[in-house]
Amino acid sequence: MSSAGMLLDGYQLTVIALAILIMKPDLSLTPLQSSLLIDSLILGTIIGAVTVGYLSDLFGRKRIYMFNLLFFTIFGLASIITSSVNLIVLFRILMGISIGADYPVSNSYIAEMAPDGFRGKFLSFSAVAFVIGAVSSALVAFIFFYIHAPDSSWRYLIGIGLIPAVIVLIMRFSMPESRMWKDAKASGKSVRVRGMFNGSSGKFTILTSVVWFIYDMGAFGVGLLVPTILSLSGLRSNSDNALVTTFFLIIGLIGGIIVIMLIDRIGRRNLQILGFLAMGITLMLIPEFFFTALISVLAIAEFSNSFPAATVGIFPAELATTNFRSSAYGLAATTGKFGAVVGVLLIGSQVTESNLHMFFIFGIVMLIGMVLTLLLPETRNIKLDQVVKAELGVFD
Repeated sequence: MSSAGMLLDGYQLTVIALAILIMKPDLSLTPLQSSLLIDSLILGTIIGAVTVGYLSDLFGRKRIYMFNLLFFTIFGLASIITSSVNLIVLFRILMGISIGADYPVSNSYIAEMAPDGFRGKFLSFSAVAFVIGAVSSALVAFIFFYIHAPDSSWRYLIGIGLIPAVIVLIMRFSMPESRMWKDAKASGKSVRVRGMFNGSSGKFTILTSVVWFIYDMGAFGVGLLVPTILSLSGLRSNSDNALVTTFFLIIGLIGGIIVIMLIDRIGRRNLQILGFLAMGITLMLIPEFFFTALISVLAIAEFSNSFPAATVGIFPAELATTNFRSSAYGLAATTGKFGAVVGVLLIGSQVTESNLHMFFIFGIVMLIGMVLTLLLPETRNIKLDQVVKAELGVFD
């Protein structure tokens, strides 16, 4: 249930990229409005992750992730009953705040509740849950396009993703509060957010945030615009586009399952380095194969993407202490979403059939992410709070 927020995020972030194809004629969208609708949920997660993460350190994990799903459902319903583009953007931003809250809260909860030897598997499942949500949205979109549903059916396409939110909200009532958070609270130590910028903790906070920014810049910049990119390359049919997008997402799901199997064996850092390297190479190859073998190149990129997709969210959960784990995670996730916004805007505004150099630049950025990963410690065998505990003097 803690990973369910990622599943909802995966559905809503992906479905809008496909729903845009029928929203454009139904709502007479301009290119700017289309980009804003795609970016709206991401903009909300930026706000939610950094602000609500801090509240989770203050008031507990369970209380916060109960409220965020409630608000997600309310604003989700509001977004599909209006025809005002500005209101849809606003409501999806508010949905994003709720989803953004789930990033630091749920992953902090998982890290604190999971057994040490299985922590990597539990945390990496969050990334797989995201892909499951994305695959589900692409399959639903394919069905809508295949039956030639009217343009106004985008409301149902988006609304279907609200059903599991209600189910998960009900089931979360029975989940206990994090034991580590309760112990930290009982110790009398207050939440010291500034501690995440001290000494080794400061180094880890900055590194994990920058690496997440780089990852999301490439992953979302390309991933959320796959339907548009495929259309530019010649794949004009909406149903074919949705089917190919589903194929890519299934490849990503397979990669995510492989990560779950390997992450507690070969480590987080090795997987992240390998993923960034392969992503960098494949993105730099896109201009060369855009009109010939684009689907093959994107398939390799999607498989490679599944490695850092899991690990960028594990490092901040394991390298921060319980006093500010959710706050540090929220900062890293927020920074990552800024990267996603930058990526979508750059790819969406700069890439045309005759201008493909942005993919090469993004490939180089992914290689920078690989180099920065070398500065992070391997965390598969550490106990939570041990990396910076002595230096910061918490719980002593």
